[in-house]
Amino acid sequence: MKRWLPAGFLLAAALCPAQEIRGTILGSVTDPAGAAVPNARITVRNTGTNSAVSAATNDNGNYQVPFLPPGNYAVTVEGQGFKRVERTNVRLGTTEQLTLNFTLEIGATSESVTVTAAAPMLNTANAELGTVIDNRYVGMVSVSLSRNVINLRNLSPGVTGGTGTYTSSAQGDFAIAGGGSGTGRNEVILDGMPNTTAGGTFGFIPSLDSVEEVRVHTTMFDASMGHSNAGALSITTRGGTNDLHGAVYLFKRWTGLYANSWTNNRLGLAKPPVEYQQWGYTVGGPVYIPKIYNGRNRTFFSTSLERDHDPRELTRQARVPTELERAGDFSRTVNRQGGAFAIYDPATTVISGATATRQPFAGGRIPASRLSPIGLAVLSRFPSPNSGSSTQLEAYNWAASKVYAVDQHQAGVRIDHEFTSKQRLFGRFGFLDRIQQAEDLFFGATSYPVSGSSDLGRLFRRRINVSLDDTIVLSPTLVGSVRVGVLSYISDSTAGAPGADPNDLKLPPVIVSNQAFRGWSTFDLGGNMPVIGATKSFSREMVYSLLSTWTKLAGQHAVKFGVDYRLARNSNVAPGASATGSFAVGPTFTQSDPFNRNAANTSGSGMASILLGLADSGTFGFNSPTSVQNHYAGLFIQDDWKLTSRFTLNLGVRYELEMPYTERYNRNSYRFDETAALPVRVPGLDLRGGVLFAGVDGNPRAIAPDKNNFGPRIGFAYSIRPKTVLRGGYGMFYSTISLNTSFFGAVNTFNAQTTFAGTLDNGATPFNTLANPYPAGLVQPIGSSAGILSQIGDALTVFDDKRVNPYNQQWQFSIQHELPSQIVVEAAYMGMHSLKQIESFNLNERPDLFLALGRAENNTLPNPFRNVFPPTSTLGRGATITQSRLWPRFPQYTTLTLQGVNTGRALYHSLQSKIDKRLTHGLNALFSYTWARTMDNNTTSIINPRRYRSVSPVDQKHVARLAFTYQLPFQFQGNRFLKQVAGGWAASGFFTLASGTPLSVSHANGRPIRISNPRLGGPVSNRIGDRVTGGRVANPYFDVNAFLPLVDQYQIAPDGPTLDELRAPGTRSLNASLFKSFPIRERVRAEVRLEGTGVTNTPNFAAPGTNMNQTATFGVITSAGGNRAMQGALRFVF
Repeated sequence: MKRWLPAGFLLAAALCPAQEIRGTILGSVTDPAGAAVPNARITVRNTGTNSAVSAATNDNGNYQVPFLPPGNYAVTVEGQGFKRVERTNVRLGTTEQLTLNFTLEIGATSESVTVTAAAPMLNTANAELGTVIDNRYVGMVSVSLSRNVINLRNLSPGVTGGTGTYTSSAQGDFAIAGGGSGTGRNEVILDGMPNTTAGGTFGFIPSLDSVEEVRVHTTMFDASMGHSNAGALSITTRGGTNDLHGAVYLFKRWTGLYANSWTNNRLGLAKPPVEYQQWGYTVGGPVYIPKIYNGRNRTFFSTSLERDHDPRELTRQARVPTELERAGDFSRTVNRQGGAFAIYDPATTVISGATATRQPFAGGRIPASRLSPIGLAVLSRFPSPNSGSSTQLEAYNWAASKVYAVDQHQAGVRIDHEFTSKQRLFGRFGFLDRIQQAEDLFFGATSYPVSGSSDLGRLFRRRINVSLDDTIVLSPTLVGSVRVGVLSYISDSTAGAPGADPNDLKLPPVIVSNQAFRGWSTFDLGGNMPVIGATKSFSREMVYSLLSTWTKLAGQHAVKFGVDYRLARNSNVAPGASATGSFAVGPTFTQSDPFNRNAANTSGSGMASILLGLADSGTFGFNSPTSVQNHYAGLFIQDDWKLTSRFTLNLGVRYELEMPYTERYNRNSYRFDETAALPVRVPGLDLRGGVLFAGVDGNPRAIAPDKNNFGPRIGFAYSIRPKTVLRGGYGMFYSTISLNTSFFGAVNTFNAQTTFAGTLDNGATPFNTLANPYPAGLVQPIGSSAGILSQIGDALTVFDDKRVNPYNQQWQFSIQHELPSQIVVEAAYMGMHSLKQIESFNLNERPDLFLALGRAENNTLPNPFRNVFPPTSTLGRGATITQSRLWPRFPQYTTLTLQGVNTGRALYHSLQSKIDKRLTHGLNALFSYTWARTMDNNTTSIINPRRYRSVSPVDQKHVARLAFTYQLPFQFQGNRFLKQVAGGWAASGFFTLASGTPLSVSHANGRPIRISNPRLGGPVSNRIGDRVTGGRVANPYFDVNAFLPLVDQYQIAPDGPTLDELRAPGTRSLNASLFKSFPIRERVRAEVRLEGTGVTNTPNFAAPGTNMNQTATFGVITSAGGNRAMQGALRFVF
């Protein structure tokens, strides 16, 4: 299979572009009596390049001209014995199927009739839902100041997700029409080629000024589109024309144009300086080399260059140690509820059955003789409190703000060449470099500051996208296109304190001498304290694409068929945080009763625990590099069948085959064998279940592929009246599994994680300490050499060998109506059922029957695994073990995580409406409103997943958006001065109103029990805005007394993971722009702009704290966005 599959699809492509972004002009030609006119000549001419494509009507009078780039066209029809007809002002959008029907008048062909009416606004050709965002809005409407073309997706109904900055790489997390929020679930297409990396994020992002238009595919009932959850985003770049055109521009932001953020004002921090600037140019035209070549009407170029300097504000809050706490004195510390606080001595632990007791440290002070040099060194690295003098645990007592810069360089070039009227060639090259050098607020000491982004440190990312397309007209009714493309993505990042001397933290030699790179170990003390540490990673992703589409017109059928082939590769070197040592330190060792960890136990602190040289858990890792790849192929056929002049039926099917991932050196598992007998004997236990490795002992290199991915597509378009169309459709779509090693099946033995055992009895007594964390040494990578005994005594992660591609069933029914003044209104019901979605489970989850035993799990007994399992393993250490270690189905593993399980389900219903007003009286406007409901059962429980079915965490009930551009009607014909000053003004705006997403409340022992309605005031879940009025919000945001903490981790909360009646604050924002044009000479003008986001300076509040254990922030909103930001611009357009 491996040998013939790629070659077979390459051959199929050569003999027969999917994801086509070019449009089609089609229709019928009749005489005055309504009879078909065969053999009429159709000429479609691009008015910008003067390039023309010809076709002919068939015996039924139908014609079709496919593979037309978006742009303006003139269509001419000539038939023997009829007058020549020319229709001008025809605008064709991305992937649009534009129906133009002609009725010819009897007469000589030398006579002509010119039709200048605008092209039809209704879609009468297919069932697709979507929004074309053309040059009326591209570059005119400020969705965000970042000028990121991807953000234009938010003008369409059915889209959820925020806006990313132009220099942001975290832009893959958005959803189209219930397709699910998450990386790689929606296809991104650039000039008809895949623009999604092997890991599922966006590839090359062109500059906004180089983009012709964007199309949001809310549905994809055309079988030529796939490799997606059923939504896609198509971007078309601007090509050259016969006229030299372009722009030179500078966008700049100043501190004075910004309002301070709500968060800074709350913390008493000054407004940080802002010095953003973006400059660049675009230019396009005919290729002209004096005395050598004149490409007018034949060869065209378009190029762009852009540079961004993007200083960013970084504001952080944290709980840091006081001067007394750094020295082990907690006498003035209060607990997280503001009451009396005590720390207890773990050396005095007395265990009695399922409980334990300890003696407190006298006066809340740890004796100097007990203080750990490591603990003292770690706490000394935190800054001193500067925000109030609070000594309350988990309460923020430190805040700071600074600015760091992200620089980005982008360039692109496009060439279009017409060999003949029957063959056209297109090529494009683009690269984008992003360079970030950000030192965090602890001057490199922390990797992941609490309440903030982890995207800190040095980051370099490079994206390169190359594509080539050849379109051939073999006959008037047969046209084909073949495309090839390469997408490259490189990411090199370091964060935290790489390069820092580990001896600064007094770390032991076993850590210092074995680090993969020099740096501080990671220490997570919890309680809203920053995390000290360092991490590094490097990855290279490549996607090679070959796509081909052919169209054939036969009678009333327009048939399209083709192939979509891709080879994706991902090479990754990620030492990670564990490569320098990683430790989690909580309050367990200094609490009064380590077995009682509910909210009532307010004693103990991670700071006190680390000062004793103790930690709860940790790892030290040797992570091997990985190099994985997979093949993907899609075959499709689509028939658009024009049954009558008013009714078109769309029928299609797409077959998709995604081959399983393989690793170059077989550094991965094949599957987990649940029945395999282990060659070790433990008294009283029949140990079964072990991992099998790829390419070893006759095992295949990969699991079997899912060969059942047939996706039927059906749709219709029915013109019930000349200005009203009914449309509907249904389709099945198969999602890809992103080439991500977490879903790939890498086994711990290739990464050699050595587990730090801070305790063997659930925190009652310490076992290993930070001074000697790994007394048995460090586990080295052994690969597959241990065979079925790999990871015995430790945690094991495997991939489900029975996994199949997740799929979605999507349907829609809509009505479209054209009103006077170039207005189209559309209302649609759209639904989606997502099945076999990917989840992960712990196969060692304890069945419900053991939950009734409660704290009996803490009872100890002699360790049966000692001297049987490796002494470096977690279960092979210690003379005793807790009883609960013997309860799981596979007791030989501490946890057994099964990834890639097809148990997830989701159901999406929506009502989507849109009003699109084309330019009249200087006004363009696009309004959209979406009501939606999303339910899912995504969970980590393999025993009873239906218990957790609830409203989805990405559910947004209401989203309303309005975008407009308006040319101000100030005209002065006589006075030149007044004409220059008062004329040429334009304005645009973008208004968003959206409800919040559901919240999930957590507790140390799981989800707490909801005992009353947590809402304050009215029905939160059914209102846009959600109780945020006048820039103020209730704090706490919800009734924190509506939740009852679980007594222990063995209680089961009745509510699902998310609460429909408890939602985060909604979003309200208004962006606006003001433009002034100054004519300089013919076809040359200067343009001055002022653009702003959040112009009303209304805060958009973040979600409140939902961790019941963190009482200082539970129910409290601590940050907000939406502060007013503005930028000015100067553009020269020619």
